[in-house]
Amino acid sequence: MPSTRSLDVLIAAARLYYEEGRSQRAVAQALGLSESSVSRTLAAARDAGVVRILIHDPRNEVDRVPRLEARLKRAFGLTAAWVGTGAVGLEPSQVVAKLGAQLFADSLWSMRRVGLSWGTTIGLLVEAIQPRSASPDLELLPLVGGMSALDTAPSGTTSLSMLGQKLGVRARRIDAPAIVESPETCAAILRESSVRHALDLATTVDTAWAGIGCVGVPGGSSEQLLAAMHLAPEEVQHVRDADPAGDFCGRFLDDQGVPLRGPTASRVIGVDFDDLRRIPTVVGLAGGVGKARGVLAALRSGVIDIAVLDAELAVEVLHRHAGEGRTARAR
Repeated sequence: MPSTRSLDVLIAAARLYYEEGRSQRAVAQALGLSESSVSRTLAAARDAGVVRILIHDPRNEVDRVPRLEARLKRAFGLTAAWVGTGAVGLEPSQVVAKLGAQLFADSLWSMRRVGLSWGTTIGLLVEAIQPRSASPDLELLPLVGGMSALDTAPSGTTSLSMLGQKLGVRARRIDAPAIVESPETCAAILRESSVRHALDLATTVDTAWAGIGCVGVPGGSSEQLLAAMHLAPEEVQHVRDADPAGDFCGRFLDDQGVPLRGPTASRVIGVDFDDLRRIPTVVGLAGGVGKARGVLAALRSGVIDIAVLDAELAVEVLHRHAGEGRTARAR
């Protein structure tokens, strides 16, 4: 770190040049420096962190935060992270949807088979994606069945259909619900050849997009999923004992990212964690600091390659991860 005297010069030069808009010649005269040294002083101010430059594209309502993206990548071994802040009044879920739409547009021509999950976050993502031309070979595939049991969240079929219309490509569907009320019903549906074929196709996608749910968020998707399963009292106790943190593609997982077995796993019509691990790129999206526990669990599962989060949520996830790491070391 520069000495106090050097730091005073860096700050003074930076204020004159960046805040007051003076020329480098005027800065040199004001500080008694040679004109040739001012550019070096300003560069040193950037290197020391005195000056931070934020590039804002006025065409976008969301700005990315590279510092948080780099920390998430390092902490969880991600291929990439997209973290953003939005304009005043923009909800975290909308920030994530707009970020995800940018990522989707950037990746569009490198994707051939796109898998889509269900829910509010995915619905907002599809709304944010602008109509554009896509490769006629692009296929859109469901990762789970329709979500008829959840009246407040868009079904996977609805989101896929809307995205297909925007891109001018075909969207496939699974003619079955994603959540059923008994293991017997689930097993019977999975024996249907059309459902089995659709799920086999889902495992062949090159990029999967899914929202991350968190248990304990009032009105959230995880709570709705549990309610839709109509678990018996002894099954409810089994789930409570397992203490799920959140869900991904309808599959619940604990705080360490380990998928739960038992009653919740035997009521889902969709890809499982083994299937997700075989998909080259899995994108997980979540918005809102209240989802931190579920997001941390999902990132620890190892199935997510790219995380798309709002900045406040990213900070909380990193804080929890670091805190739990310190606690473990103290033991």
